[in-house]
Amino acid sequence: MAWANAPDVEPGDVISILGVDHVFYEEALRTGGTPSWNNQNPGNIVRSEEAESYGAYPGKHNDIFAVFPSEEVGFEAVRRYLSGRGDKTILQVMQAYAPAGHGSNDPQAYAQRIADALGVGTDTALAGLDGGQLTTFASAIQQVEGWRPGQTHGPEDLPDDMAQWLTDHPSRAEREAADQPFARQGTVAEGVKNIQQRLNDLGWDPPLVVDGNFGLHSDEAVRWFQADNGLAADGMVGNKTWLRLMELPG
Repeated sequence: MAWANAPDVEPGDVISILGVDHVFYEEALRTGGTPSWNNQNPGNIVRSEEAESYGAYPGKHNDIFAVFPSEEVGFEAVRRYLSGRGDKTILQVMQAYAPAGHGSNDPQAYAQRIADALGVGTDTALAGLDGGQLTTFASAIQQVEGWRPGQTHGPEDLPDDMAQWLTDHPSRAEREAADQPFARQGTVAEGVKNIQQRLNDLGWDPPLVVDGNFGLHSDEAVRWFQADNGLAADGMVGNKTWLRLMELPG
């Protein structure tokens, strides 16, 4: 399948516009859902050689997460992840999978919910679970990670902004240079340079190093910009912050 406006687009490519990600597959584009749905990665498995061994697209990722060619492959990847950790307990797996302190994660509560669904204790080792229980465990992880469908588009019905974006940025290098990703402290991406440069242009002083690494100073600058523009000063550059960054002169 060829995307007419950008024939070099590959399955697993991600294009971000104003903080909204669009994930390309063989014959479809996914956008508007939760990251797990957009990436066909029900467990939000982080990109790695292990993820690729489960069928994730080699070298492709959306932020830190792997991108899978189908929901079925992505779900089976969660089961295989669990199967490979037979020496761990349910609680230990959830502490690693959804660590406390990362957003609103509560691994103890997640582990208890899963254990209740399986009819076992949170101290049960995964080696003691049968195939059906592992499937139930994987389904519970999918719920914990969030799975909200968005929109699916094909080559003939791309959203207007995406069709125009591909026309304006026909090459891979141009798209990477113009990327506008959702970003927060810890994000490392080419598109972070665009955030840093805009903040410098809009008066942040001392100027940020435009290196694509969203560190402490970038976080401070984003919070300053958000507070100065009536936005929630949470340090996360999503759609509203991107819109304001791009609409201001400077």
